[in-house]
Amino acid sequence: MAMRIKHENTTAVPDLALRVIKTELNGQRQNLSFLTEDKSTYYEQIFTSRKRWLENACRKLYNNTQRQSIAQALTDGANSTKNGYLLDKTRQIGICTMAKVACTNWKRVFLAMNNVNASKIPGPSIHGTVINYGITLNKYSVSEAATMLRNFTNVIFVRHPFDRVLSAYRDKIEPKPDGHYWKGYGESLVKKYNTKNESVYTYPSFELFVRHIVDSDVRSYNPHWQRYVDRCHPCSISYQFIGHQENLNEEANMVLHKLDISGIDEFPKRNKFYKMAPTNELRDSYFSQLKPELVQQLYNKYFEDFYLFGYI
Repeated sequence: MAMRIKHENTTAVPDLALRVIKTELNGQRQNLSFLTEDKSTYYEQIFTSRKRWLENACRKLYNNTQRQSIAQALTDGANSTKNGYLLDKTRQIGICTMAKVACTNWKRVFLAMNNVNASKIPGPSIHGTVINYGITLNKYSVSEAATMLRNFTNVIFVRHPFDRVLSAYRDKIEPKPDGHYWKGYGESLVKKYNTKNESVYTYPSFELFVRHIVDSDVRSYNPHWQRYVDRCHPCSISYQFIGHQENLNEEANMVLHKLDISGIDEFPKRNKFYKMAPTNELRDSYFSQLKPELVQQLYNKYFEDFYLFGYI
């Protein structure tokens, strides 16, 4: 687990945290489809720039004694890291997948790269399928996995941390009285926060869900809101391609092009069973329910993710 960082100018954090909800930071979400220049060259510069940013940010946040080796990171991350990392041993390519960052479709892609037709496999079943076909790091020892991570071309896709938290809430919690996550989290959250000194909650509102995240140890986070630093260890593992969910289809297709993946025409489109309205279009309405102090606390929990991947 990456150690917590004491960052300066904390009085400015609430303004920053609210601003990232309201604005399109540094053009992260701009539609790049209008570009007429050679996109391959353009994205080569983008990917190089993001990699350089990450390397510099890691040096600023951690000194040499604080940065973990790959083997240490894998041991610290336990099975969540090894289960989440998909690989194609023939091409020596791997990706660290994150829940709520197109992980289902990336699993379809890597199954196809391993000659498995996953087009008809339902989304909920795809996660067990990659393990059954042995294309995760889970079946390898820490030493074997570390060697592959040092030598493979590594890929990671990220999205704005606040969007990912909201996506997890909308998909897993909001309100689903008969759902698995309601039974596992919803009922317990209502009981936890429904005290004599608090408002009475009848279902886990977004505010309650965020309070739960803020009050919890980051090491206990469910994979759907687990931090990038704790699952993918970006300061220990070198990622050659860092893609952004905000421009997913174009960037994913460009990564496939750069890696020269034959037989895959394009990255799969967003599954129809997901809620119709994209999360970023609803961000304002949900985060406006939160007090600025709570937004700051949530920002602090995900500070490393914000900083390392340039969402500042």
